[in-house]
This record gives sequence, structure tokens and C-alpha cells, in this order.
Amino acid sequence: MSGLLLGRRVRELLVVAAAVAGLGGPARAADTVEDYIREYPNQEQTRMMNAWLQDHQPGTFHFSGLVDPSDTTVVTPQATVDYGYNWFSVSNGPAIIDTPQYDRFFSVSIFDMQHNVPAVIVNPERPIVVARPGQAIPEGDFTVVELETDQGLAFTRMVVVDNMEAVRELSKAITMTGGDGDMQRAVATFSPEVEEEALALIRERVATSNPDAAFGKRSGDIDPLVLARAVNLGQLGTPPDSVRYRVLFADDSGQLFNGNDSYVLTVPAGIVHDNGYYSITIYGRDDKALIPNPQRRYDRTTYSSTPNDDGSYTVSLNPAGEGVNAIPTGEDFYAVLRAYVPVQGADLTVKAERVQAPAATGED
Repeated sequence: MSGLLLGRRVRELLVVAAAVAGLGGPARAADTVEDYIREYPNQEQTRMMNAWLQDHQPGTFHFSGLVDPSDTTVVTPQATVDYGYNWFSVSNGPAIIDTPQYDRFFSVSIFDMQHNVPAVIVNPERPIVVARPGQAIPEGDFTVVELETDQGLAFTRMVVVDNMEAVRELSKAITMTGGDGDMQRAVATFSPEVEEEALALIRERVATSNPDAAFGKRSGDIDPLVLARAVNLGQLGTPPDSVRYRVLFADDSGQLFNGNDSYVLTVPAGIVHDNGYYSITIYGRDDKALIPNPQRRYDRTTYSSTPNDDGSYTVSLNPAGEGVNAIPTGEDFYAVLRAYVPVQGADLTVKAERVQAPAATGED
């Protein structure tokens, strides 16, 4: 059997998870690079789903708490967010999601197995019905979301602002009725040669790529290679009307960020609406995970940083984690700017200067 995902350990995990989930044999596909690239989002969604199903029941929500560097469930996680995961199937009928009210940022994203995101609902005001086309929708005042696949993910983000206990209490009210249908999901296999060539293309970092055109709502919205690269870099990313992204690999001189030097980023003003927020998070370049540090500080957000007089934000990046709105580094890294509830068309260009290490003033 040819390579299924991204290496032996992942393939072994998928085999075990497939047995737990009741999957049959692998699907067959044309053994071409183009077909592998088109299949890649399904591979990654299925990998995550099957790993989750080893410990959880379909149609139920489970919450991450604050993510730390040991959590590798999803690449490039947000640090000060409580994530809720619910892999489900509507093969036997629609599912209904109920949610509480929250006075800070809270969103429900619905993904299918092709990594399409037909809906992201921010601070939902009505229950959400998830269904396949043609299924009978229950009567009532609902937000209706249609999926292209039976299986999918309801993914919640609830920002945490020194209120984890309150967030955990609210999360008890995030529930799904239904969603416990057939969880079998076929994954195509390819020859090792095709897999190697396709993954080389997928993992290639293209400086001209546009994060605003990385994720779509339905099949065909995004070029297959663009989508595969986006999933590889940041699985569970969403379309730009709900979140906009900028990925920063280098300073303004073009030199890759490293864990020894010091940098100052300037996040522009006016990129989010009043009910949204910005965040800058840094990740290890080798594993796309949060970087361990004694301060346990992995990001800066609207809620945890002080703005400049003009509404912009200064973020200091250095090994000691010192300076204005600082984040410790210590290893080669890249940064991701997220703008939740973004101002469409706003310039998300982040100034990134390499500077001398700040004096140890203790300023935070």
C-alpha cells in the first residue's frame, strides 16, 4: 500500500483510527500529482477526525482549554482561545447546534471534509441547523448551513481574557442534537513517488500567496494547490469575510526570523470592527507549534496589548520576552496576524524591524 498521509507515524495513526471509526479499505484515485493535491484537504480533515474519534463520540463537543506548546491537534493554534471540536455526520438527518450568549468574541465555524467553510457565525443569536442539500429542515428560527459532505466539523472559538472559569461554564451550553450518523470517510491512496512530488509542491512557501484567497466556502472557490498549501500551513483557517490573515516569515529586509535576534512589529490600526479583535501569534518554523517559554506567553491580542496613540500596536519579539507588548521567541519562528471580524479592504501590512535587544526594564 502506498503512502497515505505525511509519514509513517501519521499513516499508522490513520490505520488505527480507521478501525475505531469503522472505515473500510482505502479509496482509489488516479495516481497523479494533481489528484493528490485535490485529495490533500480530505486527507488532513480525515486524519484529524479519525484521531478525535478515538476518544470522543460523534456529534458531541469537547473543548481544548488554553492551548500550550504540547498541543499538536491542529497546526498554528491560537493561544488565548478555548477551542471546541465536534466531528459529526448528518447522513441520517440534520443536526442542530445550540449556543450561549457571550460578551466577547465567540464564533462557530462549519467545515466539510474538503475543507470548505460554508459558514462562520460570530456570536450566534439563533440555533444553527447543519444539513445536506435536500434534507428536511425542522421548523423554527434557525441559521441553516448546507454541507457538501456527510461528515464535517463544528469548530468553536471563544476568546479567553483571564476568565477561563466563566468560559468553561458557558461552554456547557454549546451542544448538538443529532450529528451521530455514519462517520466512514474514504481516503485515496497514491504511489510514494506521486506523494513525494505533490508534497514538495504543497510545502513550498510562495511569497506572493494571498491569505485572503486561501480558504473558500464551497468547492471550486479556491485553486486546489492554493487550498492545499493553506491547509498545510494552517488547518481550520477560514474565509476572509470572517477572519483575515497575514503570515510573516521574515523582517522588512527579507531575512527570515530567528530565535536569537530581536524584532519590533507594528500592527496597523483600523483592521477590525468593534466586535472583533486582532492577534499576533508566533510558531516554531520546524513544527508550526507554539514555542515553549517561561512566561507561557505565546501571543498578543487586542485584549492583552496596549495600543499606540494612532491605534496601531507595537509587538516586541525577542528571546527574553521583554519590551512593549512582548512575546518570547528563542527559536526560529514565523508569525501570524489574525484579524477577527475584519474591515474588508484594510491594509494588513505589518512592519517588521530587526532591532537591538531591549534593556531589561521589565516593561510588558
